Amino acid sequence: MTISRQLVEDISWCWWTQPRATRIGDVLYLGGISSDGSVFAATHDLVTGANTRSVLAQLEPDDHNNPAVLVMPGKRPLAFYSRHDADDALRWRIADAPDDIRSWGPERSLRFGGITTYAQAHAVGDEVHLLTRVGDTAWGYARLADWGETWSDPSLFIALETDQETYMPTALLPDGRTLRVAIAGHPKNYEQQPWHRIGALVVDLVTGAVRRPSDDRPIANVRTGDGLPIRGEQLEHVCDAGEGRTINLFDVGRGEVFEIGFVSKVERDESTEDARYHVASLRGGAWCVEDVVAAGRPFGYIHAGFYVGGIAFSESAGGAAYVSREDGGRWSLERWERAADGTWTALQVLPASATRIVRPWPVRNPTPELEVVALALERYDDAYMETLSHLVGGAAAE
Repeated sequence: MTISRQLVEDISWCWWTQPRATRIGDVLYLGGISSDGSVFAATHDLVTGANTRSVLAQLEPDDHNNPAVLVMPGKRPLAFYSRHDADDALRWRIADAPDDIRSWGPERSLRFGGITTYAQAHAVGDEVHLLTRVGDTAWGYARLADWGETWSDPSLFIALETDQETYMPTALLPDGRTLRVAIAGHPKNYEQQPWHRIGALVVDLVTGAVRRPSDDRPIANVRTGDGLPIRGEQLEHVCDAGEGRTINLFDVGRGEVFEIGFVSKVERDESTEDARYHVASLRGGAWCVEDVVAAGRPFGYIHAGFYVGGIAFSESAGGAAYVSREDGGRWSLERWERAADGTWTALQVLPASATRIVRPWPVRNPTPELEVVALALERYDDAYMETLSHLVGGAAAE
């Protein structure tokens, strides 16, 4: 069954911020930014269709400024957000009442010593583990001990040897403690030290131990700070872009197998040639890269094309990923599933249309009718300012 109705008007988000869409009972909790720069938390009632929106801050109308909204049953929601390329403050607010996004306490901030962009928040019991990009090339870490007041000192988690932005999707596994991490550099080629490859780590958020996915020996510890920041040569090497190509990293899976979703294309910044989605999987102690499907022609970097589309893994199953892609001027949202022989086949979520359906994100605690949401893009420019899009969602048609 596909949900064809629009869920929320005027909501945008950029990649590498989470959580974005979490279901508790009949309520879907969301974080987004509107076209006028209102950073907000929202709810959508899955039964009545009613929406509630609460503005957290008024910032530049840049879709990078969308918030991570963390909700857990019986706890007060938390929201985290930054000003893209503006200052070193990771802003956060805590709601006044459990399960309620209508009223919030004052804005507070954590300082990471470099410009912050994006926020990723993972709950482990009463702790919240927070990650944010710092100064373009590094990612920082801080830990909230008691769901509201006491933070560890912010520190650098990873610092890569590059002169351009880095992107780091993460996924907390169903065991509630193991965090998968993948990281790569920006797809652009006009800087001097590109990092067109993917590295991976695993973090035990209870003990703090950081290791390579295929090696049990710890190399650092996020709780004690030992061995931080991790450098590029310490990461487990997953794959390179390949000769004459560049990559953009999107997501990490939560299934039994460590999976990483990304796109590659011809390396010229203005090129949209041969864009393809891939999944890298750790099997038998080695990484293999599988070709999933063509992404379509809008995947250049110049003209912001590399920020459109996307691949995101299912919350409920390994070997399944949601893909936004273009074909012949029409956009579709599909669920691609991996067969035992390594081939990928598609199930339709939303039918192909002239409307760009982009940046899919799986619903935490999905229902049979709503397993993924995405943005129906109405306006998007080269500077990713004043993006106008609307939330749609659905489930794969069996």
